[in-house]
Amino acid sequence: MSHFTTVATRLRNLETVKRALEDMGYQVHTGDVHGYLGNQTHADLVVHTDSGYDIGFRKNGEEVVAIADFWGLHIDREAFFKQLAQRYAYITVMEQAQMHGWAMATEEVQQDGSIRLVMQRWG
Repeated sequence: MSHFTTVATRLRNLETVKRALEDMGYQVHTGDVHGYLGNQTHADLVVHTDSGYDIGFRKNGEEVVAIADFWGLHIDREAFFKQLAQRYAYITVMEQAQMHGWAMATEEVQQDGSIRLVMQRWG
């Protein structure tokens, strides 16, 4: 019996997901996601965890979905996805800012973990 759960996200760009995961300290691979009793399923991106279970990401239409056996992961799923969304947004903002001629002036990590960016552009 498979324990894999697919979680919808609001993330759209698989390459940006990969960069966000790497920023979070994960090594990202392609291949199979491992779960309960050696069950496997394929994903476009895979991160291995200390539990022996993996978290995978695959493109599903316009969105990226996460797939994992969350029963055996032993991670705070809400905290993981919150951090992933934050890193994804940060990378997206920085890319878009650079494309439009903006540069970061300051970056401050707030007590609640949010990031305050001050951007500038010379005319």
